[in-house]
Amino acid sequence: MDNSGSVDLLYAVRHGQSTANVAAAAGELIESDDMTIELTGLGERQAVAVGRWLVSLEPDQLPDLVLCSPYLRAVQTWQLAEQELRAANRSLPCLHIDQRLYDRSRGRLKHLPPTAVRERFPDEPAKEARDPLGYRPPGGESFRDVAERLRGVVSDLRSEHRHRRVLIVAHDAVVLFLRQILENLTDAAVLALAEAGLAGNGSITSWQRTADGYQLLTYDQRTHLPES
Repeated sequence: MDNSGSVDLLYAVRHGQSTANVAAAAGELIESDDMTIELTGLGERQAVAVGRWLVSLEPDQLPDLVLCSPYLRAVQTWQLAEQELRAANRSLPCLHIDQRLYDRSRGRLKHLPPTAVRERFPDEPAKEARDPLGYRPPGGESFRDVAERLRGVVSDLRSEHRHRRVLIVAHDAVVLFLRQILENLTDAAVLALAEAGLAGNGSITSWQRTADGYQLLTYDQRTHLPES
C-alpha cells in the first residue's frame, strides 16, 4: 500500500444509536429518508461519551481533521462530541462533510425487516446468500460498491499532507470496509468479521500508520460508552 501521506493516526467512529437502529432491532418498518434519521436519547449520550473520550486524548493523539458522513445521525454524533471538546477548551479539528461516507444504500429494501423482504421480494434473500458482498438490492448498492467509494477516501488520505490525525464519523459498513482496504483483508475475513458482529453504535476503531500501511490498534471499542 502506498503510504506517502502524513496521516499517522486514523480513527473511525460509528454514529450513536438512531431511531432506525431501534426499529430494526424490533423488526419494525419505518418510513424515513436515510438522510434525516436522527439519534435516540441513548445515541446522544453515546455521542457525548465519544466527545469525552476525545477530551481524554493527549494533544498528539487528538484528531486535527474530521471527515463526516452527510447523514444527520452522523452529523449529530460529531456535533455532540465537538461540544465536549469546546467545553474542555481543547483544540477543534477541521470538519469536512464527505459525501462518499454515506451508509450503504439498500434501495427498495430500505428499512425493511427480513420478514418483510421475504414477503415483498421473495427472490432477493437467495440472491444475497449466493454473493453477500456483490449482491446489489433493487435500486441499491452492493458492499463492493461501498468499498469502491471508500477507496477514493483512502486514496485522499494517502496524499494528505496538512493533517496527521483523522477521525471518520460514519456507519458500520464504512468501518468494516475501511478495515478491508487499510489492512488488505480478504473477502473471507470481511465476511467473518461481519458474522461476528459489526461495529456498535458509538464505538471506536483506530489504526496507526506503519512503514507497510496501517496497523489496527482497536476495533469496536466500547469501554467509553454508557450502558443506557
